[in-house]
Amino acid sequence: MSTVPAEIAGIGSTAQRLRVSPGFDPLKASVGPEEYFVLSRIDGTQTLREVLLTTGLPIDRAVSIVTRLRSIGALLVPGETTAPSPADPPKRAASPRSAAPARRPTPQNVPIMSRAATSGSGAASPGAASPMPAAPAHDLSLPSATAEELAALAEDTDLAERERRRILAMARLAHGRDPHALLGVPAEADARVLKLAYFQISKEIHPDRYYGKRLGSFAARMSTVFEATSRAYARLTSSDKGRAAAKQLASDQPQTPQEYAAELFERACQVEISGDALEAMKLFAAAVRVDPQARYLRRAASCALAAEQPRTAVEYAKKAHTLAPNDPSVARLLASAFRAAGKLADAEEVLVMAMAIKSENDVLAAELRNDLAEVRRLLAH
Repeated sequence: MSTVPAEIAGIGSTAQRLRVSPGFDPLKASVGPEEYFVLSRIDGTQTLREVLLTTGLPIDRAVSIVTRLRSIGALLVPGETTAPSPADPPKRAASPRSAAPARRPTPQNVPIMSRAATSGSGAASPGAASPMPAAPAHDLSLPSATAEELAALAEDTDLAERERRRILAMARLAHGRDPHALLGVPAEADARVLKLAYFQISKEIHPDRYYGKRLGSFAARMSTVFEATSRAYARLTSSDKGRAAAKQLASDQPQTPQEYAAELFERACQVEISGDALEAMKLFAAAVRVDPQARYLRRAASCALAAEQPRTAVEYAKKAHTLAPNDPSVARLLASAFRAAGKLADAEEVLVMAMAIKSENDVLAAELRNDLAEVRRLLAH
């Protein structure tokens, strides 16, 4: 899942503004670091869709975390005063596991693959409501496999054979000059095909999907391939050809500035997730120039902090705070930017004002108090 769903089972529409249940104790509930981070973003002012987009996590991972938080009584939907009690003890959100167990290849089966496995596609079953799009085409037969590739295929990992072959096939293309080949699409592919291919590859190969699994040498390969894929998609969709094709995605109507900014923002989020904060900053900068929304500015400020560019972070955070002066989470972000820039007095002032803003998020309130205490400690030295 690479796009935010319209609804989430057990929660409802992602257009809702959720709240943290009063009195919910993250420590007693054994909330993990990622879950705590997502919980702290929910303040009753942003829609669930906005929260999912601004966490910086893969969408499927963020959805899984929100679903668990809801199941343990942490979140309230509009109209609720108390969270429903779970029927069974909840399980911690986890990255999806591969359905097929890894099979140790033998020299006899390394170069032999069925036609369906090689293309990555298959026929839809009779009676299916709508066929899934074909997987991007990569040569999973690995012709003329090197000794290193054969050794990788023979590793004892938690990856299925098809997953290992896909990663190795794409690793061969990661440093090439053909972005279409890396994405597994023809050279004449339009924006819709590019997007489907990129999102499907992101879902299959994103490192976070395999959190906690034994990956062996594939861990480094997977990271390299994912970053190369993000760059390839950004390169193709930022070209004149890509922009022209994007205008034809749903209709023949010209793309509005807001739509273009949203496209840039989504792409920037994907690039940032891949680990290239500096490249993501360029895309965030383009998005906020076209449509300076508070949500875009917040994410751009966070990215600038991650890229260790505090002056830029302060600039973005100030603009976001101007647009959302009553949002304590935006104020906290501005204080973090001031602190990174060495402006502790400014950070203290912003945090004091933020604590005066009414908020139903006890977690965020505690973070503001802790931040203020730390800033005052630094000022005292």
